[in-house]
Amino acid sequence: MTTGITSYEGLDALGRVRLSRSFFMRDFLYSEIAAWHELRNVPDHPDRAIEVGKSLCEQLLEPLQDTFGRIHVRSGYRSPTVNRFGNENKLNCATNEANFAAHIWDYADSAGRRGATACIVVPWLVDHIDRGGSWTDMAWWIHDHLPYSKLHFFAKLAAFNISWHEVPTRRIDSYLAPKGCLTQPGMPNHLGSHEDQYAGFPLLRAWSDGHPRRAVANAGAAPSGLPMESPPDKPAINNAFAFTAKSISGERPSMTLGQPRSSPDLVETDLKGRAPGPGVNAVPLPSSTGAAICYRAIHTKNLWRKVGTHRSLEAAINGKDGAAGLFARKARISYETHGNPLYVLVWEAGATYGYVVKADAAAANGICRAEVPMSDLLRFEASGQAGQRDLERYFRN
Repeated sequence: MTTGITSYEGLDALGRVRLSRSFFMRDFLYSEIAAWHELRNVPDHPDRAIEVGKSLCEQLLEPLQDTFGRIHVRSGYRSPTVNRFGNENKLNCATNEANFAAHIWDYADSAGRRGATACIVVPWLVDHIDRGGSWTDMAWWIHDHLPYSKLHFFAKLAAFNISWHEVPTRRIDSYLAPKGCLTQPGMPNHLGSHEDQYAGFPLLRAWSDGHPRRAVANAGAAPSGLPMESPPDKPAINNAFAFTAKSISGERPSMTLGQPRSSPDLVETDLKGRAPGPGVNAVPLPSSTGAAICYRAIHTKNLWRKVGTHRSLEAAINGKDGAAGLFARKARISYETHGNPLYVLVWEAGATYGYVVKADAAAANGICRAEVPMSDLLRFEASGQAGQRDLERYFRN
């Protein structure tokens, strides 16, 4: 059963839904196929499209735009009708089945997994290629820095499909020379750093609550015209707008701003009794939105223990079965099997950042935490591991 748009007012409301700091749903609804052939390019299930669209924008498109400057969306969402027409008329569209959880955002793939794809042009990359660079430079940079599922590069303007997916494939292909598969799991070049392939590329910039948080550094200098420093402060989106059933039916939509965080009653201290720096126990946990809580414990034996039973950030971090209980050795697990706990990573699906937690004997509850950009968390999730050097730097920021 579909719950699609039934009025102009509903479509207008859908287009105004904010998917991330810079992107709105309207940015992804335009289709030249639909415009020329007078087809409707609107989702049957708007809420599903919005949910995966937010992940695509927050975890992939925003970091790209923050780092390389404005990106141009060539093709975003496609309705099943538009995509089928494009496929049947040889307009560079794959079958609907192949595009579920890809360009068709509001339908899951054959495995029941969700995803979203956009075809984008990065003007910075166009100029980089004009100066003698290659599309592979950008491909390896994304591979090392962002939690993409698939990349597929095309000849015109070095446009490429970039996909977010619940279970990332981590594969890169191209119709642009050198053609074929650049990498996929199992290939010798898939793992490890590829920093030598993108020397001179800028640092990844990640944002949280309107403040820049540099996530990954490399040794190269910034290319001419693109500064290494973080851009000016930008306003937080406060969870953007809530898209409700009223807007689908054509009634005036409800647009609800997220609640600001309350001020802390006290500020915990670090291991030496000092007030923490930004991001380290300094801000109370935000209220849960009801989204899934992801909990990953790193032990001396089990390097990536997944837990899916927590219902809030508070429980996952401060609860007796959360990080606090784990480091107090009160969690209901076999410490002999998993080994001593080293770190815990916790995040809420759809958020812009999560947390890394470690033991802190000087803190009231025995732990301290630091914020981690979502792009980093999903990169760790894709590889199923996170090293001590990577995690300790969040406590130094």
